[in-house]
Amino acid sequence: MSKIDFLQYFLEFDSISSTNAYIKQNYLQLPNFTVVKAKYQTDGHGQFGRVWESDYDRNLLFSLLIKKDLPFLIKDINSLVVSALLNTLDDYGIEAIFKYPNDILIGSKKVAGILIETKFDNKQLEYMIIGVALNINQEKFETPNAISLKHLTKNEININDVFKKFFKHLSNNVLLANLLYLGRVSEISEN
Repeated sequence: MSKIDFLQYFLEFDSISSTNAYIKQNYLQLPNFTVVKAKYQTDGHGQFGRVWESDYDRNLLFSLLIKKDLPFLIKDINSLVVSALLNTLDDYGIEAIFKYPNDILIGSKKVAGILIETKFDNKQLEYMIIGVALNINQEKFETPNAISLKHLTKNEININDVFKKFFKHLSNNVLLANLLYLGRVSEISEN
């Protein structure tokens, strides 16, 4: 078993309503593991329709499409994404925590959010869309509980470098989850 190259199918938009919405509208034509990234979203949102505030080209905004079941259990994907985000922040010397169900916090301030949307057809996964927003270089927020990496590091950070680091961590996490799951299945079948 090898790592998944999550960036083999990659689309980037200057401006889009929402990366999750784009994938939902086009998932039938898009390959499994397509990543859609945007410099700006006109209708970016989180869970329960909450608005995600982001200035143009200042933050990391993307969604990942999964169309086929992975060997590990789908319920584990949130943990794998959270771990990849926490590891990415750790790469920049930033210690963050996860607040269930979908927030990454530094102290009491939100630095990232995750929105996972799924569609099933007779218990068969039709799609899972994993949306991630990570505040990187934005300095001013209308929302008082938002923070960015620039606030913490006092430096401008290359958004594409953060993007690549996240997917490296996610690929490692998925490989490990697959190996652990397949090992458990093998043990059960041997007994």
